[in-house]
Amino acid sequence: MIIFFIWQNNSVVISKYEYKNSKLFTNFNGFKILHISDLHNKNFHGSLYKKTKDINPDIIVITGDLIDRRRTRVDTAVDFISQIVKIAPVYYVSGNHEQLSASYDELKENLVKLGVHILDNAYITLNHDGENIGLMGLADPASLYIEGDNLKNINRIYAENNINKLYENTETDFNILLSHRPELYDVYKKMNVDLIFSGHAHGGQIRIPFLGGLLAPNQGFFPKYSEGMITEGHTTMIVSRGLGNSIFPLRIFNRPELIVVTLNREAIKH
Repeated sequence: MIIFFIWQNNSVVISKYEYKNSKLFTNFNGFKILHISDLHNKNFHGSLYKKTKDINPDIIVITGDLIDRRRTRVDTAVDFISQIVKIAPVYYVSGNHEQLSASYDELKENLVKLGVHILDNAYITLNHDGENIGLMGLADPASLYIEGDNLKNINRIYAENNINKLYENTETDFNILLSHRPELYDVYKKMNVDLIFSGHAHGGQIRIPFLGGLLAPNQGFFPKYSEGMITEGHTTMIVSRGLGNSIFPLRIFNRPELIVVTLNREAIKH
């Protein structure tokens, strides 16, 4: 069992998805996005860098919790980022652990020095072969939490207000959103975001065969959004199971995950 648990928590799996949308330009056919989430200071001793290099993505997106506020090691996170920025441009939004950590300013300062694009409540255009798509990010709202208030309600109001503000400045028809919290999927759908990258749920931490994840933050038992690609209407969300652990130290039937998404233009149906 010890060997099994060591393997479960350290052997990284690569999940691959193809995403199609008629709003994408043909120039983005084959465009490869590596999605990283919830590292929580875990050190994979170079194996993540090797896997990232082998994947050879066009961009890397990180959806929060590089650090863990209970045992923060900024140097571990920075060391990892310093390696992968050599492979592809890195775009990042904060998670709840960054927002609640006294070390977040230190982390941001180091990320900026390394050339990471921090997208906390920001929108940019991403140019590839002469065509643009939008890339936007929401800072995690955990720092707004006041004891006794309804955290989920704060999350909803925060997300709605900030996505609306971001959309006021959009210049692109197709838009990608980076946001740590998958439980706000209904909010994202109302804002007509095309593709969302998220994390936070840790795959449900313990995955029960045929039933899925057991427990996720802000979703409770048997969470609806714990991993994989979910499409409802015109909006698709991709949820990473993440790489590290926080309060509970073990993953069971839930190996650490890197996600690779390949974009392709879908033919318009007449």
